[in-house]
Amino acid sequence: MTFAGHPPRVRRRAPEAKAGAERRGDGPSAGPGRTPGPRRSGQRRAVARAAAALLAILPLLPACDGSGARLSLVGRDGIERRATVDRPAAPPAAAGPRPLIVVLHAGLLSGAQTRDELEPLPAMARQAGVALAFPDAQSLFWNDGSLSRALPPALSPTGDDLAFLDALIAALVADGTADPAAVHIAGVSNGGMMALRYACARADRLASVAVFMATMPLGAERGCRPARPLPVLMVAGTADPLVRWTGEVNLGGIVGLERRMSVPASFEFWRRANRCAGTAPARPLPRRGLGTQPDALVHAATGCAGGVQTLLYEVRGGGHRLTAGDDWTLLRLLGRATPDIDPGVLLLDFVLEPSRVPGLGRADRPLALDREGPRTAP
Repeated sequence: MTFAGHPPRVRRRAPEAKAGAERRGDGPSAGPGRTPGPRRSGQRRAVARAAAALLAILPLLPACDGSGARLSLVGRDGIERRATVDRPAAPPAAAGPRPLIVVLHAGLLSGAQTRDELEPLPAMARQAGVALAFPDAQSLFWNDGSLSRALPPALSPTGDDLAFLDALIAALVADGTADPAAVHIAGVSNGGMMALRYACARADRLASVAVFMATMPLGAERGCRPARPLPVLMVAGTADPLVRWTGEVNLGGIVGLERRMSVPASFEFWRRANRCAGTAPARPLPRRGLGTQPDALVHAATGCAGGVQTLLYEVRGGGHRLTAGDDWTLLRLLGRATPDIDPGVLLLDFVLEPSRVPGLGRADRPLALDREGPRTAP
């Protein structure tokens, strides 16, 4: 798919009732190659079983309630890409375009499903005058340039997602929705990996990047050279079975797919990229849940170039989940979430108040423990 150099045709659609109607087509079929040996064949069967187990969960996930406008972009190759967009109320003429947050969904999900999971973010953003865009990957995963290559052929995406995101943002700037100087990108899991790739390649076009349950690929020191310091927020659980604290990525928590940087190493990467002088003592988020539920520590880099925030929220005992509301049996396979973090509130606060650490009051005292920074990978 090519968007660059060719203005995409933009289509707007009425809201739809079901998120399932948004998914189009299957992943690309496997190309020609050598006949796999028994070991490789067994690994592929294991990957297929794990993928089937995850796909079986999809019908049980909440469907989109149909809110949000539907935006379609058609590339030069004729392939349609879509996004759910929430625009703030029409501002006074003098107010002009508004900040935009582009949120990338996790693998196997859709933008509309992620929008639902982040409720009440759309209503809060509308009230705050912030536009939201929840685009859909072309297949089941984003082409983040790393994990996308480790997936089995039937699941591996091939679309040019950098160009697609460029086109989506350009369309929302062109119609007056977004301020080009206030474009923020965020992502969850594989969507977070794609957001990190976009931040590496387009730092000069972004105001910040925020990722949940995602890490940097190995070798990022060679391939990721942001054009300028960029505010960064990371949220990760120490007991995540899919994107592990230590850097391994597993399909369904069963089959190993890829080894990436650990969470502490990813935080350190952005601390260096932002030319930060040090790291403040860790601070706990105020407790909202029970003592047995995962809690969160905030690690904040200090003295970063341009005063940008570089933050890591370490969810101790946290798994591969955004919110702690639902606790049905299959969801428990992904581990636990902390009630101390509302991801939508955290994201919006990070965008609206870039000089503050979201979730911490100004009078909070640092923890006496964990002064060495986030817990290192074993």
